[in-house]
Amino acid sequence: MLKRGIILLLLATLLAGNALCNAESNVTTITASEDVYISMGENRVSVYNQTEMLLCAVDVTGNRTEMVRYPGAPVIQFDISGLNITDNDVAILVLKAASMQKQNDPVMVALMSIGSDWDESSDYTTFLVNILPAWNIIKKNDATAMSSNTDGDRIFAFDVSQKLRDARAKGDKISFLLEAISNSSAEISFLPRESGQGPCLMIMPYPVSTPDVTMPSNLTLNSSLQTNQTTVLSENINQTEPQTDTPTALQTILAGKRVPVAGRWLSNVSLE
Repeated sequence: MLKRGIILLLLATLLAGNALCNAESNVTTITASEDVYISMGENRVSVYNQTEMLLCAVDVTGNRTEMVRYPGAPVIQFDISGLNITDNDVAILVLKAASMQKQNDPVMVALMSIGSDWDESSDYTTFLVNILPAWNIIKKNDATAMSSNTDGDRIFAFDVSQKLRDARAKGDKISFLLEAISNSSAEISFLPRESGQGPCLMIMPYPVSTPDVTMPSNLTLNSSLQTNQTTVLSENINQTEPQTDTPTALQTILAGKRVPVAGRWLSNVSLE
């Protein structure tokens, strides 16, 4: 009996290992083909395409009603010409921050899809044409197109599944703009593609769980243990008195069907 149990345990471990290996082999990764960051002030836009970092920063002056500038906004492009993505696939954009500087306020990074008619040598007017729709969303504070992540760690992940499907249906490229959002000045430096740890798309099928390994039907419990457990269970049932009175507080909760739920904040930001 003990030997058979050990064999079953080893079989379960083997099946779990195969599932993990298969899941890893089904993951498609696409590294960024172009990445720069742009600086946007009130009346000036600059493009930085020869730097060791992708700066994502917000500069807040006064009580946020006086002036807000964006010294850095990363713009990233991916070549998706060979990608076949289905409705059952999950696509995640990941970035790694080399450093983060912020004050007491939390920092949220927003991600938006933009046009892809640009490359690293394009001038600021070309970038303005491509990012204008996304910039209008930011100015309107359109929360319906946002999700947020303020975990504070240095790995940023964004669900871009639908964005990727939409972009693949239209062409062979997809581009994103990142914006730092905070009530005070903050700065995040992301690693660029030249570092070898730059922006990356990860696409994989939605995972399917493996059925639990169950005990074979020909294995039975010890008869004496079974009998004892049945007897004890029968005695416990007989000793249990039916309760017909429901506490007043419980009746109130059931009648109103109101249960307080604690809210929580989400993490990464993604805009349609």
